[in-house]
Amino acid sequence: MLTNLKIIVFGLCVFASISSRAQQKDSARLLKEVIIEQSRLSSYAISQYVLPVDSMTRALASGGSLADMLRKFGYGHIRSYGPGGLATASLRGTGSSHTAVLWNGINLVSPLNGSLDLSLVPVSFIDDVSIQSGGAASLYGNGSIGGTIQLNNKASFNEGLKLKTFTNAGSFGGFFQDAGASWSGKKFITSTNVFYTAAKNDFEFINRNYYPAREESRQHTGYEQKGILQQNYWQLTARNLIHLKFWYQDNLYEAPNSSFVPRTSEATEQNKYFRTLLGWSHSKNNFDFSYQGAFIRHNLDYRDPVLSLVSPSTFNTFINNVEANFSFKKDVSLTTGTNYTWETGKVADYGSDIPVRNRIALVSAFKLKPGTRWEVSTSFREELINGSLTPFAPAITAKLQVSSAFQTYVNASRNYRIPTFNDLYWKGAGGLGNPDLKTEVSVGGETGFTFNTTAGNKHSAFSFKGAVFSNHVDNWIQWIPMTSSVWSPENIKNVWSRGLETQAAINKQVNKINFELSAHYSFTQSTNESIYENINNNELGKQLMFTPTHQGSASVRATWKGFNLNIINNYIGKQYTDSDNTEINAMKAYDIVSMWLSKAFSINHLKAVLSGELNNVLDTEYQSRPGYPMPGRNFKIGLTLNFNKPNSL
Repeated sequence: MLTNLKIIVFGLCVFASISSRAQQKDSARLLKEVIIEQSRLSSYAISQYVLPVDSMTRALASGGSLADMLRKFGYGHIRSYGPGGLATASLRGTGSSHTAVLWNGINLVSPLNGSLDLSLVPVSFIDDVSIQSGGAASLYGNGSIGGTIQLNNKASFNEGLKLKTFTNAGSFGGFFQDAGASWSGKKFITSTNVFYTAAKNDFEFINRNYYPAREESRQHTGYEQKGILQQNYWQLTARNLIHLKFWYQDNLYEAPNSSFVPRTSEATEQNKYFRTLLGWSHSKNNFDFSYQGAFIRHNLDYRDPVLSLVSPSTFNTFINNVEANFSFKKDVSLTTGTNYTWETGKVADYGSDIPVRNRIALVSAFKLKPGTRWEVSTSFREELINGSLTPFAPAITAKLQVSSAFQTYVNASRNYRIPTFNDLYWKGAGGLGNPDLKTEVSVGGETGFTFNTTAGNKHSAFSFKGAVFSNHVDNWIQWIPMTSSVWSPENIKNVWSRGLETQAAINKQVNKINFELSAHYSFTQSTNESIYENINNNELGKQLMFTPTHQGSASVRATWKGFNLNIINNYIGKQYTDSDNTEINAMKAYDIVSMWLSKAFSINHLKAVLSGELNNVLDTEYQSRPGYPMPGRNFKIGLTLNFNKPNSL
């Protein structure tokens, strides 16, 4: 493996020397007016299966969290513990720690548990969201096995003064308020966004843990969140841009007991974090260079007075990305770079251990178009962690443009996930970490196609996208019982995830009404193929817990004279709650129907949108996790005000 690392370094140097003699292109790489600050590596993920979130969907979901939006609109599988509770993403049958979450190219997942709580991400702080299925560790690094969620902010120069406010209130004491102000000149942009949200979540539900079943009110499930996002951009010269972002948030949750426990909980959990991101971009002819430095500090304070328990934890992450990007003749491009990440955690249940990790990764990606129809991309990453090499992570993708409307692609990749600090160092009650854990390694691939057509009519359009995938994850880490009261993580199995994903959309204009119909569907088989140490052979060939085989959504949107109507049906298939796939314990499939109605008004520079939201229209009784019921029919109403005073030309 050390030989491989030397080859990578040598290759980077060779490519750099070649690029210095490449023929230049006048102004081909000048900074664009619209800025989205993220890694250029995203452009090398050609034709992988992506679910983009359009601006209307983000507007409809702007009064909630990222978890709420993805769950309601059917973007991937969200594992949620109810309103205000922990929510994580599970893509293509993998675990929550197998999804990378990037904010402007910076990975936000916790080194303590390897995931990000999506209920702590307000949609109003994000301008661009997309969900990329499939492994991409060569581009995005550790943990990108099941997929990657991209969160980006964007800005445009010379747009003048913008003011925005949004108020939303609804069932169960729910309230949301945000406000934003920005000024955009020819060379400087500054924007400030703040928000506050709270809810009691004291909804009624049927508790079927008793016989006969009885109606109860959910207790101790409220939350309060507040935060600020500050962004600044300086165009120093035509070729140099600096940006600075600061994100602070304070989240206080009441942590409820499951409905199996008759006692009302008194536990609380407070998450406070700040994220600072500084970047510089330089562009000249066929070359651009970028640097991003980020510091993340996250404090979690969990308290349970009934148990006299106070459990604080903190992690700090310092991330540095350096990338050099080259464009050559004949549609050939290259990105090379390095990433340095320093991370540490301080947790009461680690005892005297305060772990520190130094991670250095070398990354390179190459893309070319050998003809008018073919496009090929290859990338690789090698990471050194505290002096030890992780598994080499290469990837290759080829795309063929069969016609103007149809294209197909195939890719293959090797990906990895390193053990978390909790996996390695936990010493709390009921658990014991394992410092000898191996890195999880996945090998997978997919093939798919995209079809788009306007059918020769600008008033009608149709698109369809599909992908078939297969992914083997070896050395899967799972916590297992060592004694009757102590659990510990082990590399105990090989998991095979395979299936298909499809999405379709139809856009049709009838008279003055514009209709949009869309649908997503995924079929996922994620099974245990090998159980090491003969822990439980009954798991062989069985579907992973809380992984639905079938999942889909269908929506219709109608727009007419400022009115906008959206109706969506989200379907989650049966989920097993034990590794033996016992049918009697399985969670039944369910459908959730939600609808939104809004009306836009405009008076000079002021634009207003009055909106209403009705969730769980059919009052379906369901749970995302056993013992954590979800609310029945509920509503929200909101008012958005936007003021824009453009600069004088």
